Amino acid sequence: MYFLFSGEGITDLGVGKSAAAVSTGDEFVVGPLTILADQIVESGQGFSILEADCCGYVSEAQLCERAVELKAAKKGLALPGKKRAKETRYFFNNARAFARIAAAVETERKDSVVAILFRDSDGTASAGRGEWSDKRQSMLDGFEQEGFLRGVPMMPKPKSEAWLICALKKKPCQGCDKLEERSGNDRSPRSLKGELARLVGEPIAPELLCDRVRRRVVDFDKIRMPSFVAFRQRLDEVV
Repeated sequence: MYFLFSGEGITDLGVGKSAAAVSTGDEFVVGPLTILADQIVESGQGFSILEADCCGYVSEAQLCERAVELKAAKKGLALPGKKRAKETRYFFNNARAFARIAAAVETERKDSVVAILFRDSDGTASAGRGEWSDKRQSMLDGFEQEGFLRGVPMMPKPKSEAWLICALKKKPCQGCDKLEERSGNDRSPRSLKGELARLVGEPIAPELLCDRVRRRVVDFDKIRMPSFVAFRQRLDEVV
């Protein structure tokens, strides 16, 4: 089994340094949430995605470019007979594009692929793009539209910092549901990014967050936030 990741940056799933459609090996700089996903898979399946080097990364730019190509080719980016709101179309289109890349990798590698698609549900880049459940469902619909059965939405509510704060706060993993009601705006006086920096005691750096996850200071088994549970259940289901 092979795993494809696609996120927004180095502090979530990571980044790809290759100009190729899929960055692999040393060209894939993993982020803290990739390590978290790896730990979940290892706990259930007994093998590490990262140690086995059976993973690759597809950039957000690659997905957007592929979505534009699909539209230009008049392949249709909407479900037949179903009108999709502008607020969720972005997530639907990203999932369709990712599903097509994953299907191509399956053919090339002659192996099953699990595609994990990360997007924050609320923030300056995605403000106004519908409710969390609608966005997540749009991803699932996009994967289904392409007939791809192993697509996994990774959509924190409102953003990935909330998951990490839940695990790192003074009373870890207690009363975390309230974090999901917070604003995802980094300019907010009570921004999640600012709170995470205060908890770790220094400016947020990818290496720092990765270290916390690797050492299980961020313990995925104890996080019960609905958006995290939805991700984990779907990942366990397809793997």
